[in-house]
Order: sequence, then structure tokens, then C-alpha cells
Amino acid sequence: MQQALQFSLKASHIEILWNSQQFILTQGLDAIQQQSLAQGIWSELAIEKMIYLIEELLESEPQLRQVQGRAITSDPMMQLLNQLFFKTSNPIDRVQLEHAFNDFVDHLNYYLHQVKEDQQQVFVYFVMIR
Repeated sequence: MQQALQFSLKASHIEILWNSQQFILTQGLDAIQQQSLAQGIWSELAIEKMIYLIEELLESEPQLRQVQGRAITSDPMMQLLNQLFFKTSNPIDRVQLEHAFNDFVDHLNYYLHQVKEDQQQVFVYFVMIR
């Protein structure tokens, strides 16, 4: 049975542990957010750009291209994400994740008002785990 991927998404870098190998990606949530949001404004276009940047970042590490399966984290930001979108202590499956992400995009303005401005990085986190 394949081991679960472990990850920690930080402001300055991303840590991934998979198949007993540790990967540290030097761009973190701050860089992704700054490069995606024009003048700090959230939009569907900004989210599209964020997705593109994240894909490029992950593909920069060839061994991560084949990652599939379960992922686990103990990041505090995951707790906030869970409160906003899932409200469960159970594992979140791919269908739930996609449904919540689509709801986020469709109701972007609503969700932006559910957190303080300094907590909006939780949405970068959400785009990243999706």
C-alpha cells in the first residue's frame, strides 16, 4: 500500500514528504499570492493564475508529477479551511474537495468576507491543496 503524502504549506516555502523523500519548494504561499493577485484583488482570473503557478511549481520537481492518493497535514490553516468549507473531522475526499472549491469560486465574494483580511491566505492554501 502506498504511503500517504505529508505536506506543510508555509508562507515562505512548501514541505512535502512522499515515499520517504523530502522535497522543499522554495516558493511558498506568500509568493504564490503576490504573483497571482493584481493589487491584492481576488478574482476568477487571479485564481486561474494561481492554479497555473502552483502547477508550474509542482512540476519543477519531476518526482512529484506522479503523486496520487491520500495526503495528510497538521497545518493550522487546514483547520480554518475545514471550518469554512467542510465542517468535519473525517478525511475529505476528492469529490468533497472539488465541490467545495467550485463553491468557493462561484461565491468568492461571500467567502472573502468570512475571514479577516490577514487570513485570506487560507484561500491560496485551498487552491494549493486542490
